[in-house]
Amino acid sequence: MAQNNLGNMVEKYTTRLDQQITAGACTADLNMNQDLLGEMTGAGVINIATIAMDGLADHVRGRGFVRGGAELKWTPYQLEFERDREFVVDEMDDAERLGLMTANLMAEFQRQHVIPEIDAIRFARMAENAGNMGAATYADPAAAMDDLLLAEECMQDNGAQLSGCILYCTSAYKTLLRKAQPWRIGQGESPSGNFETIDDMRIRTVPSVRFQTAIDLLDGVTAGEEAGGFKPAENGKAINFQVVHPSAVAAISRLAKLRYFAPDVNQDDDAHKWQYRLFHDMWVYENKKNLIYGTHAE
Repeated sequence: MAQNNLGNMVEKYTTRLDQQITAGACTADLNMNQDLLGEMTGAGVINIATIAMDGLADHVRGRGFVRGGAELKWTPYQLEFERDREFVVDEMDDAERLGLMTANLMAEFQRQHVIPEIDAIRFARMAENAGNMGAATYADPAAAMDDLLLAEECMQDNGAQLSGCILYCTSAYKTLLRKAQPWRIGQGESPSGNFETIDDMRIRTVPSVRFQTAIDLLDGVTAGEEAGGFKPAENGKAINFQVVHPSAVAAISRLAKLRYFAPDVNQDDDAHKWQYRLFHDMWVYENKKNLIYGTHAE
């Protein structure tokens, strides 16, 4: 294989970038069980497994067990969001150096642009479909804590254990919670008002730019939208916090295999060309909307 052909690295990059999305997003805890996901077509249709089975039957002594049925069924779903971007990297003599550059380029692209956009879409969709999503402006810690306690009541009233819930919040909202918690400094102790859980709920602090009730996706080609990405929608509101039980949603992201064109094949330029294409989606289950509770700015 020619030294300037990096085609053998494509599969490795695809796997690495998929793993980065899964692990790096604030909403990574909401990703659907990968064991239930089948193959995805080039059009962004993915097969999802569902298991149907009979319920319990009466046991009659001496007659053995009542036989039931169980069936694994694969159902195709069209992922709504299909996004892409093309990158061109000038040819370099050292293929190994270029390989490192390309890997870092794609990783930084995902960290700076892809992962924030995926999070923003998911938070906006949960806000749109939440069972409870009111307006509030917090002037003191007690008010922030009171609304969080109401969210906890809602989770428990709908059958969710707090230990299975996730509190997504801004850093400002978490600061209010820290001020609302009494704590003391003991001799020989290292003072710290920070905490990773509250009432057994895991805390995920979200950058405010991703935490909006509505966003607009930029198409990357229209005048003024060439940079791509996303921005808060005009009718959107900044979210203060969301308490979510993961069973309320199903989040899926799947990176289509990277396309690569070596300089000898690329007819546009003497350069390595990489084409990135991502499919993703999130569904909120109709019967579990009450397991999403939060507030947004007034």
